[in-house]
Formats: sequence, C-alpha cells, structure tokens
Amino acid sequence: MIKVPFYWLDVFTSQQFKGNPAAVCLMKTDYEDKVYQNIATELKLSETAFTENIKDNEYKLRWFTPTMEAPLCGHATMATAHTLFTKLDVKSPIMFHTMSGVMKVEKEKDGIALNFPFYSIEETNDLKILELLGIRDYVEVSYSNLGAFTVVLKESSQVSDVKPDFAKMREYCGKKNILGAIVTAMGGGSFDYVYRVFGSGAGIDEDQGTGIAQCIIARYWGSKLGKTRMRSLQLSERGSEMVVEIGENGVRITGKVTELIEGHLILQL
Repeated sequence: MIKVPFYWLDVFTSQQFKGNPAAVCLMKTDYEDKVYQNIATELKLSETAFTENIKDNEYKLRWFTPTMEAPLCGHATMATAHTLFTKLDVKSPIMFHTMSGVMKVEKEKDGIALNFPFYSIEETNDLKILELLGIRDYVEVSYSNLGAFTVVLKESSQVSDVKPDFAKMREYCGKKNILGAIVTAMGGGSFDYVYRVFGSGAGIDEDQGTGIAQCIIARYWGSKLGKTRMRSLQLSERGSEMVVEIGENGVRITGKVTELIEGHLILQL
C-alpha cells in the first residue's frame, strides 16, 4: 500500500468553488501511465497533475484529463506550484520539466505566475465551427497550431450567449483531432477582454479556466488594444480571472489559487 500526498485546489480565483479545480499528486517515484490515467479518470477533474522532484527547485510534471495525457495545462501547473510553495516550502522559481519543455513558474504577492509560449494563429476558411457553436454574427475566425479555432465576436454579451451543440462538438473535435474553440470579445469595466473555451477534445464540453488559451488570444488582444498587460475574464459557469503580460517570446499568466481538500491517495500496486 502506497500513500500519495494529494491536494484539490481551485485555480484562477480567490474563492472556493470558483475558477477551475485541479488535483495535485506529489509522487516519490514514477509509475506506469495507466496508474496516472486511472487516478485522473477516478477524480473526473479537467486535469490531475503528477509531480516528482528531480533536484532543488526542479520537478517533473505531467497532466492527465479523465481520458488522456495533456501536452500542456495552465491551471494544474499553477495548482502544483502553489502546493510546492506552501506545503514543501520550495523556493521560487520552480522549473517544471514537461512534455512541452521546461517551464518556469514564480511566486508573486498577487498569486502564481506562469511563463507560457505563444502559439501562432492564421485565418481559416473552415467555418464549420461556427455552425457547431451556433454563431452567425462574428468578426473573424482563425486557427492555431495548438489545435484550436478562435472566434472573435463584437460584444462581450455575445460570448455569454453562445450555446454550442456539444454532442456535435465532441464528434467534430474527435474526428478532426482538435482541442476545440475559443470564443472571445473585448471586455468592459476592469477586464480588457473576455472569452470561453469549448469542446476541448479531452472529454470536457466547456473548460472553467484555461490558461493555455492565453497563448493564443493574449497577443491578439494586446495588438488590438495597444497593451502589454491586461486583465481577462473567462465567462464560464464558475468564472476565472487572470492577469496576462505580453513578452517577446511568450505570455506571463498570473492568477490566484484557493485550497479546498488535503489528504492522501491510497494506492494498492
């Protein structure tokens, strides 16, 4: 019997039961992929993170959805860093070794800061995604090498009103082997832009808080608004807030993390 330290956290929020939940498992050694997948499937969170110490301030990090291993995940990375900072007193910054490369995460007074790469976007003539999202009035549609469409709308209220056909989205994403679609518009009040993320190709109809989306849309809005630092709001049911900063080679994403559950997984291997 093996006991694995386990934490459940709400990310991109300062309130419990808001933002995007993630689980973090502190591993002492590596196990077969099926062990990680079984845990993630059992927990049924959008992502469960598994981290293992390599050396001082350096950790191996993997992310699993209920159905597959994910190549990159913002909120579960943020949850993992928060756990290491607060539970193991690991010093900032932490370098995470992942399947998407080495990622630097830092502790700041306003939360946890991720440094993520940009993903390129280009216009597309494939407008099938608009039908699946139920969108008729739009500004532009693009496609990213991350494997996601981006649909820009005129008003933030339109983003809130989007009602996709989720069954058809799941079928389309699976057939095309894509992650899904980001729907975004200029924000209002204290937020520079708003967005939602649908049909993530990982068994999730709508994601609650998506840091990786900033790798695609932050640079777009920075160019449109003439800003390098912006506040964004993900208009999901639980809502997620992030501060983004545009750098030369990537985007810096800062968010808050709120703890919910602490305990152990008991593995019989």
